[in-house]
Parts: sequence; structure tokens; C-alpha cells
Amino acid sequence: LHQALVAWTVLGTADRAVALTVEHVNARVQFGKPIAAFQAVQFQLADAAVGVAGLRELAGFTLWRVGTASDGASADVLALRLHALEVARAVLRTCQQLHGAAGVCDEYDVSVLTRMIQPALRLPAGVDRTATDLARAIDTDGFTGLFPHGGAR
Repeated sequence: LHQALVAWTVLGTADRAVALTVEHVNARVQFGKPIAAFQAVQFQLADAAVGVAGLRELAGFTLWRVGTASDGASADVLALRLHALEVARAVLRTCQQLHGAAGVCDEYDVSVLTRMIQPALRLPAGVDRTATDLARAIDTDGFTGLFPHGGAR
């Protein structure tokens, strides 16, 4: 359950970073118009928003599964953590890039969010260790997951 709650923290951080970035790109003017008007910026923000929305769905499913499963749903929790780590890395990088140099300055909230979430992204394990733990849990307990997939066991 702790890992699922950490994933919710990561989700909240990514969601807030996207909101801050939307504000920034609407306010930042380049070549006489807000950078939000540029298609490349819109595509990057859309990808970030889709990543956050998908993580939100998976987090909700995983918390439901933890509350209702008799097997403890350890593989589901590890899958959520792995996905949260991957989404956070991509979304926070995009948000920092769209802020430009300000994305790494502590005067901007997106930089502070990125720095403050780092312990949650690394502890107790990073992406590689979480993926290894997930494979072991699937081998031991199987995996339900959000969508039908043929019943891995």
C-alpha cells in the first residue's frame, strides 16, 4: 500500500507540473505570440497530459485492487510504481524543457517540484530494481492488471 501511495504523490507532482507548464507556455511570448500557439509545444503538452491521465487511471485501479484482492496485489502495486517512475521522468523532463532555462531555476515551482520528488523516485528502488521486482512478483503471484492480457502466471 505504501508504494501505491507514493505513486499517488508522484501523480500529484506530475499533474501540478503540467498545470504550471500550461500557465507558463500561455504567458511566454515568442515571435509575437504565446509559445502555447506552436504545434510542437501543444504536442508535448498533450503527451504529458495523456501520461498523467493514464497514470491516474492505473493508480485508481491499483488502490481498488489492493483493497479488494485477497492476494495482496503486489504485482499490481509494482506495476503502478514502475509506470509512475516512467511517467514522472518523461513528464517532468518535458515540463522543464518547455520552461526553458527557467525550468532548472529554483525561482520556478516546476524546478522545485522536480527536485523535491527525486527521493520518491529513487527510494526504495529505481526503475531497474522495480522492474526486476515486478518480474519476480508476476512469476510468483501472477498479474491482474488494468486490462485483460491472457492471465500471466
